[in-house]
Amino acid sequence: MRFGSDTFGLLVAVIALLIGALTSNIFGDPAPPPEPQASVRRPAPTQPPPVRPAPVPPSGDPVVQIDIGPKHDSSGTAFPVGVGVWMTARHVVDGCAKIGIVTSPKRAVRGDAVIVHDNADLALFRSSVRAAPVAVGDDDLRVGQAGYHFGFPKGQPGAMRSRLLGSGTMRLSGRYSTREPILAWAEITRVPDTDGPLSGISGGPVFDAAGRLVGVHVAGSLRRGRSFTTAPQSMRELWSQAGVSTVTDGPVPALTDRDFASAGERLRQDLIVAKAICLTR
Repeated sequence: MRFGSDTFGLLVAVIALLIGALTSNIFGDPAPPPEPQASVRRPAPTQPPPVRPAPVPPSGDPVVQIDIGPKHDSSGTAFPVGVGVWMTARHVVDGCAKIGIVTSPKRAVRGDAVIVHDNADLALFRSSVRAAPVAVGDDDLRVGQAGYHFGFPKGQPGAMRSRLLGSGTMRLSGRYSTREPILAWAEITRVPDTDGPLSGISGGPVFDAAGRLVGVHVAGSLRRGRSFTTAPQSMRELWSQAGVSTVTDGPVPALTDRDFASAGERLRQDLIVAKAICLTR
């Protein structure tokens, strides 16, 4: 499929109307649905490192079951993987009549030409918003390694630090059905330190300590303090399908437990991590 672009300004509501206890939609529409919450059949494995997630996780890995409910106006997170090419979670843009990248408090730039992974919660779309593509890491991930998650939980800027637990399988049902390999991460720190689901961080990037992309946030289990991301091979499959050439040197600096939150602020200012919006009408 060939991408095309169509830029337009989307007028949004006054910021004060957006901020409520459970609101996160910059249009002033009802708050987005809660982040998909996982039903985990059994605890994630704790085998010693290293772990290289397999294309099809072995039967001993945990299985996460998620139901995708009806779509309505909402927001999520997206990030650039090519010039004008943005990545997010499939459930963020699926069922949307219009999607966009928020570039200022009262303006968004429209995205189009959505491509979805047939069997993973991943999507790409085109936008005239230009930001430096993130660097991509390799598939050699190790149990216990740090992960740094960035996005817009509950529609507001936020970041999270986690550690890798291992691989698993996620089954989605509802608006569409998939069965895909995933990675499970244990949440350690949130900035800001809030409770509740991380709605709105879906589609956001997860980087390793070197600032390289290792996953896309797609779901979470609030009760267990778990976050789930796409497996690296699923991202590569979608990039291959769309003809996207990724880079190995990007704008994300090396990240540490002490400075990852401030690094996230700079990434959002530079639109390396951006809010993605969805209108269903």
